[in-house]
Amino acid sequence: MCDTMMLVNDEGCWFAKNSDRDPDEVQLVEWHDTRHVKGLLKTTYVDVDIPATRYAGWLSRPHWMWGAEMGVNEYGVAIGNEAVFTRLINRRSSALLGMDLVRLALEQSRSADEALSVITRYLQQYGQ
Repeated sequence: MCDTMMLVNDEGCWFAKNSDRDPDEVQLVEWHDTRHVKGLLKTTYVDVDIPATRYAGWLSRPHWMWGAEMGVNEYGVAIGNEAVFTRLINRRSSALLGMDLVRLALEQSRSADEALSVITRYLQQYGQ
């Protein structure tokens, strides 16, 4: 599992995370500009509805997947993916990956509360 840390002091907030993925897997670090396109979006395995505006931000992601291991958006919302094994995996249906949820929340949130709402909404609608 990954290690994630956060430090909050008078000077601000720092977010740090590593990625415990295969050392030979390419991890991309990318800047994505604000986008204004509404409709269906192809995530790693599922097409989802998206709002008209998606916010800009830095993302780190495995090269083969749409979602993000970690990132921070233009509003300072920072999110990192953590593997938590709380239920059996249903391999018979397509659903969102945790990393897809990270990216969807970063692209649609201006605060931690908004990110929680975005993730909850997508989980209810598409599952994980």
